[in-house]
Amino acid sequence: MSFKREHFSSADENEKQIATQEVIDALPDVPLVTFVIPMYNEEKNITKCLDSILAQDYPGDKIEVLVIDGYSTDQSRSKVIHCAKKHPNIKLLNNPYRKTPKSLNIGAQNASGDVVIILGAHTRIKKDFVAQNIAYMKMKKVKCVGGTQINTGDSYIQQAIGHTMSSIFGIMSAPYRYRKRESYVDTVVYAAYHRSLFDEIGYFDEETVISEDAEFNWRIRKAGYKIYFTPKIVSHYYPRPNLRKLMRQFFRYGILRVNVVKKHLDAIKFLHLIPATFVFLLTLTGIFSLFFHSAFPVFEGLIVVYGIFLVIASLYTGFRYGLKYLPVFPFVFAAMQISFGFGFLVGLFKSHE
Repeated sequence: MSFKREHFSSADENEKQIATQEVIDALPDVPLVTFVIPMYNEEKNITKCLDSILAQDYPGDKIEVLVIDGYSTDQSRSKVIHCAKKHPNIKLLNNPYRKTPKSLNIGAQNASGDVVIILGAHTRIKKDFVAQNIAYMKMKKVKCVGGTQINTGDSYIQQAIGHTMSSIFGIMSAPYRYRKRESYVDTVVYAAYHRSLFDEIGYFDEETVISEDAEFNWRIRKAGYKIYFTPKIVSHYYPRPNLRKLMRQFFRYGILRVNVVKKHLDAIKFLHLIPATFVFLLTLTGIFSLFFHSAFPVFEGLIVVYGIFLVIASLYTGFRYGLKYLPVFPFVFAAMQISFGFGFLVGLFKSHE
């Protein structure tokens, strides 16, 4: 089951599709696009991902797909090999190091395309995904573009997790999950990069455990280039299926984010600090309240304020996506935010899990 947010009327959508196609048709040479897809144990999702690429309304002979596998132990490799036998533009490469930035660099270094698009194996894309990327890259005269991420779920809890990740009350430092207006931004998800960027600013950072896309996009901006976001570029993402995996994911996100800040201090954003500050204060006052009665009201006050926030966030998200998810929304919000906050604090002293 999947669900979709519609940001524009059908008339606007048709008009934009026509305009996009006109831009593509006007290009003297339709650029070759290479998808770079890191993969490890994605047997449930990789076929859907590849099918969505093969279904693009962009010329099929102008699409190359490189899947970089960390020697998966499930059926992921066989699924890619089976698809590659039917479609020679799909290739399977190996990454014995099993690290995402290494996979991205293996893909980018082996890419034949003029444009390189990074994509997750647990993602599927709208049929005009490539055309929109190329059109906006041309129209806005930028070397990096990206779009919105719409979350998809098969189970009740996975759908609830997807809705909280799409909420403005979730992780607010990832606006591509909920932003509705086109604009220049600091970073985008599943970005399309002009090939020349790699020649100019290098590849993804492999030396540190880091949020490699955010760090790479920081270098793009520092090199004087702009990054453009439009919700017309649509990808569908399958979030973690349960709270345990979600907490581990966001704990790691917190570590990776602080590692970017440690490397580039000016990459820090106020929104990154909110979860970590709350977790720090909650932990500190909780410990002090065990020894000093005067600290307990502060500890209690923090819990009450956060509880009110969770109620407001859950009601807002429930009215937007469905009240049937209301019973679990507070737990999902708390799992995401507190895990991210703990990860950020741990990352100040430790660069990996």
